[in-house]
Amino acid sequence: MNKNIFLLAGLIVAIAFTGCRKDFEEINTNPNEPTAVSTGFLLTAAQKRIMDENMDSFWGSRRGMQMSQFWSSNQYSNESRYQFRSDVTNGAWRDFYAGVLQDLQQIINLNTDSPDDVSGYGDNGNQIAVATVLQAWTYQLLTDAFGAIPMGEALTGTDNLSPAYDSQQAVYGKLVSMLDGAIAGMDAGAPGPNGDQIYGGDMSAWATFANSLKLRVAMRMSDVDAAGAKAAGESAIAGGVITANADNAAFPYIDAAPNNNPVNEANKTRNDFAASNTMIDFLTGLNDPRMQIYYEPSASDGVYIGEVYGLDETNAALTPDAVVSQPGAMALGGAFPGIFMDAAQVNFLLAEAAERGWAGAGDAEANYNAGVTASFEFWGADGAADYLAQADVAYGSAAGTYSERIGRQKWVALYMQGQEAWAEYRRMDFGVLLPCADGALAGDGSVPSRMEYPLDEQTLNYDSYSAGVASLGGADALETKLWWDVN
Repeated sequence: MNKNIFLLAGLIVAIAFTGCRKDFEEINTNPNEPTAVSTGFLLTAAQKRIMDENMDSFWGSRRGMQMSQFWSSNQYSNESRYQFRSDVTNGAWRDFYAGVLQDLQQIINLNTDSPDDVSGYGDNGNQIAVATVLQAWTYQLLTDAFGAIPMGEALTGTDNLSPAYDSQQAVYGKLVSMLDGAIAGMDAGAPGPNGDQIYGGDMSAWATFANSLKLRVAMRMSDVDAAGAKAAGESAIAGGVITANADNAAFPYIDAAPNNNPVNEANKTRNDFAASNTMIDFLTGLNDPRMQIYYEPSASDGVYIGEVYGLDETNAALTPDAVVSQPGAMALGGAFPGIFMDAAQVNFLLAEAAERGWAGAGDAEANYNAGVTASFEFWGADGAADYLAQADVAYGSAAGTYSERIGRQKWVALYMQGQEAWAEYRRMDFGVLLPCADGALAGDGSVPSRMEYPLDEQTLNYDSYSAGVASLGGADALETKLWWDVN
């Protein structure tokens, strides 16, 4: 009994002594296990996830690459006829909001609320600026796909599980403000963010990217807010934009999984997509040498021929893969980059800005030529000067309005950027795209003006979803036009 009492007393004293130690927390902290995620890891994950989603076989290929009619389906062709799977819409919405945007918001929050804790991962202001630019890029992608989207009340976690939708007009106003704030917050003389796979923390390059994105935002709103677009666009041009491929904003995939381009990974086990007849016929008509890089000649006879766009699944399956052109080796390569912004599209934006009389834009024809040339250079194609000398290509003699001339060549240059090409088709109305050969399975038969909202939003955030639909001025339908789509 006495021994037990002494042992118990000793144990109590030991516990009391240990509990009074001032370094208790330090003793019980594993120095090899960080208590917070590095913002560099968050940034790398967000950059990769944006492009993984944007170039995957569903959001990227079955939607973007087919709605822009760069590709047709070899067999499973319902998406090319605008019957989109609800699980893909749900998944993309979730991945962009709960994944990409939330990771970027965490970077912003940590650098705002606990700046000293994360200052070792790059200058706080530069981390916030880069995360904000990438958020703006992602929000533009989402609003141009759906219209009104959650923005002002988004990304608050469990504090608000039913965020309101901002109208597309409001979203565009916020995009300009976000980019203005990001550009103002950049310090080229301070360390850039760790984990930056796009520019390696070069803040001068990020400023150029941010201004280029701002120019794109401004141009997209130019038909509905001419004054606001002009002010934002001129400011972006004055700040400096991407005009050479060396400055392209792109995610650098590598040949090895899991860090290879998603298009490459999908093509290892499936062959779902062929060249579309829309694109092949257009390139053939202009003797465009990029066709030989964009696509492979048909295996059966060595000619370039596109799969008819929008066949039903029976007819699509009847066409042997060998008799139509398939996507080219460069586009299917594991190291093909995920493009955020490139010189070709920015030069075309400058051509349009010049036609609209925006200060600093330069000469429309010179910018148009620079856009075509930058595309040739990016793809390693020869003969840009000869191509531009053709009457049907030359800026002064090609058919159509300036919007149609620029739009057609911009569409060709946006190959592998399907979502962006689809957006510019809707805004610039340059023709070219064809009705589905065997008829559309949804919508009014025309190329969709938008995507329908995710089913999850309709069931889990119904009131906000309903208000968002009302702000569109139409139904939650493929043919309902977006705010900036006035023609």
